[in-house]
Order: sequence, then C-alpha cells, then structure tokens
Amino acid sequence: MSRALVYCGFLHQPEISLPRAGVSSAEVRVMAEREMRLLWSEVEWPFTPEQMQKNAVEFHGVVHHVFRQAAVVPFRLLSVFEDEKAMATFTAENVDAFIADLERLKDFVQMECVVYPAPGRTQANSSSGAEYLREKAGMLRIIEQHVNDVRERLGALAHEIRVRETKNGTRIFVLTERGRESEFRSTIERIVVPEQLARRMSGPWPAAEFLSERVRAPNIAADAK
Repeated sequence: MSRALVYCGFLHQPEISLPRAGVSSAEVRVMAEREMRLLWSEVEWPFTPEQMQKNAVEFHGVVHHVFRQAAVVPFRLLSVFEDEKAMATFTAENVDAFIADLERLKDFVQMECVVYPAPGRTQANSSSGAEYLREKAGMLRIIEQHVNDVRERLGALAHEIRVRETKNGTRIFVLTERGRESEFRSTIERIVVPEQLARRMSGPWPAAEFLSERVRAPNIAADAK
C-alpha cells in the first residue's frame, strides 16, 4: 500500500530550490496552503526494517536541502498520512500555527552543545553508596556551573536557550541568528571545559526545539501505523 510521507514545511519564496527525489527515489511533491508549502512523497508503506537507515538519510537529505536556504518545520520520519486528501485536511487545520512558527523562526537556526562526564573517568569509592551519591551530586554541580558559563558567555548570540537532561548528557539548545554559526562555535570553544567533563557541539539544525507545542507534536492520525 502507499502513504503520503511529509518531509517539512516552509514559507514560499520563489528562489528556493527543491529536491526532485526523496525517500526510495520517490518524486518530491509540493502542497500549497496560503504562503506555506509542504514537501511530500507518495511512498510504499510500511518501510522495511533493513531499509530504515537508508530511508532516514534520504528523508533528512530532503529536509536539509530546504533548510540550507530557509527556515523549516521538520516532520518525523514516520509522519505519514493515509492519502493526499488526509494531508490536505491536516494542512488546512494547522496552517496558522505553522506559519506563525515559521515567521517567528525565519531568521534563526538551532545550535547544540552536549555536556557529559569525561569518558574513562573512574569513580572514587564506587562501592560505597554514600560516596557514589556525593560524587554524583558533585558532578551535577559541575555540569550546572558549566551550563551557566555557556549561558553567560553566549550573551546576545543566544536569542533563546533551552536545557534538557538526556541519557547521553545535558543538552543545551541555542536559538541563534542564521549566519552567526561560526561566531557561536568560536565562542563555545573559548569556554574552558572542566577536566571532569567532555563537550561536543553540533549544528546548524532546524529550530525544532523552539517550535510551539502544536507544531512540534502535530496530531497525525496515520502516524507510524
């Protein structure tokens, strides 16, 4: 069976170039609703597990083709609709929220830092529960202080900052102006990393962390089915 797979939404600009092919070499199509555009393809569904990695690379290739030129609202890889009609209904119901976010974020990109305990660090007295808890609390304080240092040093470079704890460490999401990515990197690189920690940067990415809740988690009936 086939499904309508959606890649991303963006605001129409005549100069934006679009990719011709997407997941599984399917034609990339455009749905228009007022000034918003959605890129989508008709794909065979469900995806086979052995093709998922390849499909993901192709999916993100379409998103980043547009993102290099303009702000986008990226959809999840498994954001599929029963058919084009269902997708058109969804678009008409959500167009105001999408346009509002795209207008708000049109001049910004998302940069990220992840801070985590340095690899290979041995924990002192790990056999003692009390010592372990003290060391863990100390590590959290060091991470918190480093996050605060990042906030302070970024200053006006950061239009907005959000911090989230994950299993891979503390992630710092920074909304910064498009075109200032190199300035962001050089600023972060000048911040000394405590010997107990490691840090890595990535970006630019679409500003997915800063989308409104309605746009970040849209209600798609056929999603992942």
